[in-house]
Amino acid sequence: MLHLQTELQFLEQERKLQKPLPTVPIDDSFPEEQANELARLESYNKNLFRPNTYLHKWWARRSGITFRLILKQLVPDTKLRDFYASGGLEGITILDPMMGGGTTLHEAIRLGANVIGYDLDPVPVLQVRASLSQVAVESKEMVFGQFMHALEKKLRPYFRTRCPICTDTGDVRFFLYGARKSCACHEVVMIDSYLLREEPDGTHKYIQHYYPAFEVKRGRKRWRLIEKGSVQCGTCNQPFGNSTEFPFPDRYVPLVTVGFCLTHGQFFKAVDRYDLDAIKKARNAAARLSLPQKKSLRVTGGPKSGDLLTRGIKDYSSLFTPRQLLYISTVKKLLEGVKSEHRLWLALLVSTSLEFNSVLCGFKGAEKRRPGAIRHVFSHHAYSFPYTSLESNPVFSHKTSGTLRRLFEDRIKNAGEWATTPIERMPTATGWRKVAILGETDRAIECSSIKRFVGKTKRFLVEQRDSSRVPLPDSSVDFVVTDPPYFDSVQYSDLSHFFRVWLQWFTPNEADWNFEHVDSAVAETGASAEKYRAVMTAILAESNRVLRRPHGRLIFTFHHWRADAWIQLTLALKTAGFRLVNTYTVHSENPISVHIRQMKALKHDSILVLRPKALASEPGRFAFVQTINMDDSFSFCRDCAQLLGFCLESNLSDSRIARLWRTTLGN
Repeated sequence: MLHLQTELQFLEQERKLQKPLPTVPIDDSFPEEQANELARLESYNKNLFRPNTYLHKWWARRSGITFRLILKQLVPDTKLRDFYASGGLEGITILDPMMGGGTTLHEAIRLGANVIGYDLDPVPVLQVRASLSQVAVESKEMVFGQFMHALEKKLRPYFRTRCPICTDTGDVRFFLYGARKSCACHEVVMIDSYLLREEPDGTHKYIQHYYPAFEVKRGRKRWRLIEKGSVQCGTCNQPFGNSTEFPFPDRYVPLVTVGFCLTHGQFFKAVDRYDLDAIKKARNAAARLSLPQKKSLRVTGGPKSGDLLTRGIKDYSSLFTPRQLLYISTVKKLLEGVKSEHRLWLALLVSTSLEFNSVLCGFKGAEKRRPGAIRHVFSHHAYSFPYTSLESNPVFSHKTSGTLRRLFEDRIKNAGEWATTPIERMPTATGWRKVAILGETDRAIECSSIKRFVGKTKRFLVEQRDSSRVPLPDSSVDFVVTDPPYFDSVQYSDLSHFFRVWLQWFTPNEADWNFEHVDSAVAETGASAEKYRAVMTAILAESNRVLRRPHGRLIFTFHHWRADAWIQLTLALKTAGFRLVNTYTVHSENPISVHIRQMKALKHDSILVLRPKALASEPGRFAFVQTINMDDSFSFCRDCAQLLGFCLESNLSDSRIARLWRTTLGN
């Protein structure tokens, strides 16, 4: 916390430099039609629209387009309020106290604002710090080339195979494994599908091309190969169960090798003795590895990680094959020799690559439009356990799905080039065209204190902290723009353990890795509704305190089917002293969103514009909503936001507000 005298001097100096904001455009208008058109397009491939915000895996990212439009409606100059205009928020300070993937910070930096971001979890903090840094792409390419050369030298011998046509040595692209299942009388190997590949000419490759009569030979055992859906043995009539007595990687049997020959290109073949010898060598080498202590790798249990414990998976190292553990261990040693300005982004790149290099990865490459594609670990926002597991070669020489080269190309090189000249989409009569936003960059200078913001633009301050207590003076922030946790829908703090245990090992001094996970608004062990409200109330109260008057606004997006979520949000906003100014409804999710109710996806967000209640003197503008449309995503979000506004304007007790929401939503 700054000393009081220093705070007052800072505030007085900044007030002299700051132009007053008599009105806030978003109070009265927002381009909903444009937002819906652009956000609907973005929702299917958000990472392609905002590559520089996707360095590392994170969950529940909001549309960058939507937040750009929100921020544009805070621009004082009407000429710069256009979506495709450059800048407009120079000299403005934006706070995101729950920054998650960092969408608000990236979009505000592009418009020239100074930004402050807080999050309890170290992963998003490190990601924002790395993705906003001004290290040149050319410098990163050189460092990555050296890193890959050293990594290949160590790992390539474990990913070599023989071409079945010419018997020359080639590189493995990936291996496919089948899951061991057992009944009362014997053991089988179960896979997701017999289909391996649909060729462009219409022909197909099936596993039985490599295993006639669906038999798998391994030593003296002969296991029948079956497709998922066969839940019961035809001999003993008992269900097939998991072979939990073995370590998790050993519950899978190697079936097919997919390799690359310089002469014959890509090939499929049955796993042969040469491949089994490589696996054995990797297993022997992995037995001698120095990995983090078992205590730091322990699965503690939570809403999602509890699924690991029920399958007998007690530590996160058990989710990786011996070759994958060799990859992780080798990376750790190489990172120690990388210069400090490059170590963080490289560690994050390797960390996010683990989602493509785990026993939990599946195979979705049978279709001709995506040959060899990997189903990554969190494709369903949860731990899923494939029948056909895919072990990728992270150092494969081509830039194919899941390789470190491909990830560097997408998340570092392309992202860095985009950050120097951001690209947006503009609708045309025949479709869409790309538009470069000249004069904007998604780069900024990191500061250790908001004192460094004075008279500057495009500065950022990010910290790992509990936002219920922020080290900011009163009335020091122009706008709070955020995206709060969605009550009980996404347990991303729990899922993030998959990455944190390794990032802590890679970068032990970059964050507080022993932070209290249960302080999160979405706790690790099933937080109660009251816990969510308490955490949100404290964060919102701090937001109220730091907002400048009279123009300060709290703006965030929200949607949820459950009445409990809206109840706790309403009561948190009421206690924190906010009143709804206006609300808008925009497209946010594609149809396969994980936020579902009776198999209906909520595809929209409510944009909620609020201000401190003490500043609101005009009569209420939100009428009582008797009926909420439950059959349409747009109408549902619109109606819920209207009811929220009514509740915040009313003098209803907490209990009556809760009854009103439950009666109206019926859940």
